[in-house]
Amino acid sequence: MGLFNLNNTATKNEFNTELTEENIIDEDVADKITYWMLKIIIEMGGHKRFIDSDNDFEYEDMATFLGLEKYVEFDYDDFNRTEPLLLLKKRLKALRKKAPFGSSELLTQNIQNLSELIVLTEEEKQVLEFVILLKQYDMLDNALSLLGGDLSSSRAKRILNVLLEIPIEKINDMFAANSTFNRSALLILHSEENYSLGTKLRLINYEFADNMLNLEEEITEMIKDSVRLSDKGTLNITDYSYIKSDLEILMPFLNKALDNKLKGVNILLYGLPGTGKTELSKTIAEVLGTKLYEISYADREGDPIEGEARLRLYKT
Repeated sequence: MGLFNLNNTATKNEFNTELTEENIIDEDVADKITYWMLKIIIEMGGHKRFIDSDNDFEYEDMATFLGLEKYVEFDYDDFNRTEPLLLLKKRLKALRKKAPFGSSELLTQNIQNLSELIVLTEEEKQVLEFVILLKQYDMLDNALSLLGGDLSSSRAKRILNVLLEIPIEKINDMFAANSTFNRSALLILHSEENYSLGTKLRLINYEFADNMLNLEEEITEMIKDSVRLSDKGTLNITDYSYIKSDLEILMPFLNKALDNKLKGVNILLYGLPGTGKTELSKTIAEVLGTKLYEISYADREGDPIEGEARLRLYKT
């Protein structure tokens, strides 16, 4: 995988600029991310904060990446604000001719694998790819912050509509209460508070974006910090003879649900902690010949997952 890197003179962008170590962008997604940043600045109003009235750049590393290094080094009164913006407008026009842009092959494959489990439309795949890249690259997140850090949900949806060129009706549908994203908790648009776009868009867990970009594993491995495959139980169904009458109702019911491929049924197992509810669930899953997944209590660092976030994971 190629990178734009400060110390790699062979991998410079078309304006002969290089990135610092902190701002490496993978070459296979560089055109796509550059296009999004240019569109944000030139066509969506980001230029107002990108270069202020005093000719100061909000993000000098972004300006350098976009080919404006000489303007970054100039004194504020050495150039007219319109000069660098015209250069960016010219580059946006040239880059648009190269569309459609490539992406990370591994990310594309992982999204396709995910879609086989959670059926996604092409537009949902497009938005998911965008959010994963947004979470991975601070420079893209910074570019979006040029559009404001106090966004309502409707404003956030409109940004996705314009930036990704997806009809607003489809954007609204994919974040509706009964949408695939919402029902699976794969991607949530936080609506209770106004934040920047990068903060309002929340993936299933913090590690998901990095996993999707770097792991060539089963999808269950991508979400293991939220939902993980349970270990096998240590008991047999015969060990539960004292609840035989309950199992005679429960087992046929679950068998029928599996045979009919129902999306989900709810069973309440009530009891104090340590009385064997999880062990019973493991035994039932083994008898039924199906996999059993558990909602994680903690992330990979051992920090507990907050109650609201953990509750969302039950949708997955």
